[in-house]
Amino acid sequence: MADVVRDYRTLVEEGGSEDGPEPSAVYDTLVVGGGAAGAGVLRDLASRTGASAVLADRGPFGAQTSSKTGKAIHPGIRYLRMAFHRLLLASGLRRDPGIRQTRSQNVKAAWLDLKLVWYGTRERRILTETSGSTVEEIPNIVFVLPDSPEGRWAVFFGISLYDLFTALWSWAGLRPRGVRVRIFPNRGALHRELSSLDARRALGGALYWDGKASTDKTLTIKAIRDACFRSTPSAPIRALSHVEVEHYEWSPAQECFLVTLARRFEHPALPVRVVVRARTITNAAGPWVDRVRDRNPEPDGERSVVYSRGTHLEATNRFIHESLEKDPRLQVGLVPLNAVRQHYLRPFKQNGLWYIQCTTTDREHTDPDHIVPEEDEVDELLHAYNELVDERWRIGRRDVFNVFCGIRPLVYSGDGIGVQDISRMFRINERRRGGGTVYDMVNVKLTEFRWAGSDVGARIARELKRRGLKRIGRSTTQRAAMLGVPGEERFALNRDDHPRGDADHIRAKVDHHVEYQAADSYADYLLNSGGIRDAVVFDAEGGCDLDVGVLDLVLERMAALLEWDRRRTGREWRSFSDAYLRNMACFDLRRRVEEHVPAVLAPADRPGRAPAVEQGAGPGGSAP
Repeated sequence: MADVVRDYRTLVEEGGSEDGPEPSAVYDTLVVGGGAAGAGVLRDLASRTGASAVLADRGPFGAQTSSKTGKAIHPGIRYLRMAFHRLLLASGLRRDPGIRQTRSQNVKAAWLDLKLVWYGTRERRILTETSGSTVEEIPNIVFVLPDSPEGRWAVFFGISLYDLFTALWSWAGLRPRGVRVRIFPNRGALHRELSSLDARRALGGALYWDGKASTDKTLTIKAIRDACFRSTPSAPIRALSHVEVEHYEWSPAQECFLVTLARRFEHPALPVRVVVRARTITNAAGPWVDRVRDRNPEPDGERSVVYSRGTHLEATNRFIHESLEKDPRLQVGLVPLNAVRQHYLRPFKQNGLWYIQCTTTDREHTDPDHIVPEEDEVDELLHAYNELVDERWRIGRRDVFNVFCGIRPLVYSGDGIGVQDISRMFRINERRRGGGTVYDMVNVKLTEFRWAGSDVGARIARELKRRGLKRIGRSTTQRAAMLGVPGEERFALNRDDHPRGDADHIRAKVDHHVEYQAADSYADYLLNSGGIRDAVVFDAEGGCDLDVGVLDLVLERMAALLEWDRRRTGREWRSFSDAYLRNMACFDLRRRVEEHVPAVLAPADRPGRAPAVEQGAGPGGSAP
């Protein structure tokens, strides 16, 4: 927050307070939204010589859609399947009454999906090479079932083509590799490969490699931080969290947008509002893109997005943790090809804890401000995972320690078109406002955020050149590694030697996140940055439990570092507990949080429990 306060103060000093004179500085763009899409634009402009930008997000960076994903960094095997499916529909060789689109619409959608997979393969390679250890490869096994939308040999061909794309991009990057697909023609071959399986409905499968991010929020933060590190006095790059874009309008006299920003963080010495001049507006507000675009004197009221939701649950127990820790061959993602909705069932290691993340996709959604996991989605995920594995590996509600739901803003293609049928290729809508341009970014997936940012950066460069304002350099994000900070590798969530239950390490990690990872919200740190996993322990029977003493430890440390008074500390606890209890409504583990009073907030005559974590306690330590 020190960086945010400094940048906000700089904007005020440039003459942009609501009560002061007109602002003097002018930026090439103002980016609305600090999620993955906005981070991609900011980093791209920072890599272009001479470009300047301001990014503003009404909350913590990457705290909404960009931290509610399945953490997959992949082009998408189902997008490749949909491309061929649409080509067959367009040629008349296949019928699908569920897709009510014309031949030309199917051809266009097929082209977009093929383009997404081809270039998405490139983006996965770039992120793996430039993000440090945040993005890594993971093996996956795709399962062909009796009700799968395609037969075995069609799936085997598609997976082989998918991996061939990866091999071609690897050769293009001077890192030669061959095709790494392994085909399992029947159920017996699958079971011989993976001892944890009991996939009785499986007809066969294929092993292929994809990517995953240790945390989606961390990837977003690293991109924003890298952009700010590349700022120069002549081409400043500024990023503001807890600052909302209230209004913007085109000024013909000044030939730029006047953007009113409202401060949402506490700082009595700074004005509540500041006015910034920008030559363009980049609307990367995700689900709220239409609302943000209409914050001007002449709103168009147009609809550009529909919403697709997905629920994610995270579960573990002593057996799962210890089995995955001991045998790397079991660290494989499971991808059943279901008839309607896709499920991804992946093992993750964070904070020294192995767990399974189960993800759903593509349920229609309406209200972006109300996103709560539904109980039937939880049942669907548990069933999808449990029907693939044997009894030892099955999970129940007692094993779930975290549940969350995210939505993706898809391109609105007309009423009556289901979210399953919309191409996942992102779109940049250019809209004229007065003499300037607003760029709406729609459907930017985590995998493509660098690519989409480069697209917008190139458009801004052309706009500035067309108006005779300036020339900015070319993007260099394809090769430039994200700049690191001290301690980043030590506190990486996916580090193999991460100590469990070490109170000193937890405190040091909180210090690091506050200093370098923009951690300024207790709920955001625990639920979006992986902090909750430090509190996961196993009870005497090996079941999943929470050590609320760790939650106390983190709260007390953040309160001390960020100078929260008792009232603010109470607000931060309630914000976390409300979100956790809402998401975990159908799980018994919620009672640990529901019944707990943090020690720092306990009344004097009712002291709270001291942190129970002790140095050296491993992940198998018992919960109190």
